[in-house]
Amino acid sequence: MAELAVRVKYLSPQRAAALALLRLTFPVWGVIAPIAAVIILIISYFQSLHSALHGEQMNVLLSTLSIGLTFGVSMLALNWLANDAVDIDKDGVKLPYSPVDGNSVLRWQDITMISVTGPDHRAWNKKELVFVTPRATRHLFLSHMDAADVEKILLAMEMWGGNAEVDPAVRTLKEQITGTVEPQLSFTGMWEEELSRRFTPTSFVPLDPGRVMRNGTLKIIRHLALGGLSAVYLCQLEDRKLVVLKEAVVSDDTTESAQAKAREMLDKEAALLLKIEHPNIVKVLDYFVEQDRNYLMLDYINGQDLRQLVKQNGPQRESTVINWALQMVSILKYLHEQDPPLIHRDFTPDNIVLCDDGSIVVIDFGAANEFIGNATGTFVGKHAFIAPEQFRGKAVPQSDIYAFGCTLYFLLTGLEPEALSTSNPKEQNERLSQELCELVVSCTQLETRDRYQSASQLLPVLRGLMALYPANS
Repeated sequence: MAELAVRVKYLSPQRAAALALLRLTFPVWGVIAPIAAVIILIISYFQSLHSALHGEQMNVLLSTLSIGLTFGVSMLALNWLANDAVDIDKDGVKLPYSPVDGNSVLRWQDITMISVTGPDHRAWNKKELVFVTPRATRHLFLSHMDAADVEKILLAMEMWGGNAEVDPAVRTLKEQITGTVEPQLSFTGMWEEELSRRFTPTSFVPLDPGRVMRNGTLKIIRHLALGGLSAVYLCQLEDRKLVVLKEAVVSDDTTESAQAKAREMLDKEAALLLKIEHPNIVKVLDYFVEQDRNYLMLDYINGQDLRQLVKQNGPQRESTVINWALQMVSILKYLHEQDPPLIHRDFTPDNIVLCDDGSIVVIDFGAANEFIGNATGTFVGKHAFIAPEQFRGKAVPQSDIYAFGCTLYFLLTGLEPEALSTSNPKEQNERLSQELCELVVSCTQLETRDRYQSASQLLPVLRGLMALYPANS
């Protein structure tokens, strides 16, 4: 992931009032005045054809020009006021410029105190976030932001504002926001919900937030998921970039030979993962061992996974699903054509994130789960999406095609596919096209020989469907 920078829309009360006034008076300065100016100019022009301009006519022209200037300035002000934002990155906080407070950039090194003002009993959106520096105190009015954006700001403060004194009220605000943001919309909660589905709590003792690792280059920010002899963390790499760290511990209860075999397997699988280079697959950045614990470091991808998207918005349009399906097949084709072929083993809506540009990214490559699962005994994959042969421990490339078909079924219907069965979305929605439903049925056949045999075979079929059902259809 690129260097993190949080940008949220924001209007201070003063700007909001000015914007409201401009919009309220728009019929006067934006419609009536320009029309009147044009009429006056036309009349003055025809009068000038018959006689020289007199002082009265010059005054009319100057007034007309003033109207035009007022219109231009008002439009610029309207655009400036309506497109304001708060930007936060590793350097500091950039607030909207204020004629009263002056400088809008607050560097982290200058911020001495971060606090919250407002009555304790009031709702979070009735409060203000306050940044104190030796030369200024700036207020951020939360009433002009939504909960998800406030959550982003609090996460950024937690990452980079470590030198400032933080009022306990900030923690209270964070707890209020966490309870307000819906899980599927949460900036920090997305990973927590998505990853927690894969693990069950145990007595495994995870690393504490704030722990510094990897020769001082990696700092643990928070736990994302715990389970078995493994954990997943959100971390900060070299003080600027968010990454995900997967941790696995080889159990001491096994024999020495079994421990050695597990470590050998971890090394081998990590080496394969590090070679993966595909724009739609999360990048594996590093694999290392520290204090007898094995770590896999991946890029952090911010976005909404397809399961959450369907939970929030319901079944998706056929044209949208076909577009995503083409990207999914491109991913599987890349994996299956590696030497040796790489089988994903967990190709599900939970592991696919939709980015702002419309592209999808697999955020948790299945072999990464294998990395943890083989070391901890954790079963890899979600039962409703797993092909019969994978249940028997004989995963093949066609197992991923089965999971791909189940994923399309979920996207088209909003329902979980029935485990160990052939899925047909037309049974849930008769209006779905026969061609796309037949593709899903073929992908989810119980016998591998009855499915599409490769991702390459699916590409021309999906391209044909895209021609039949273009975008926005």
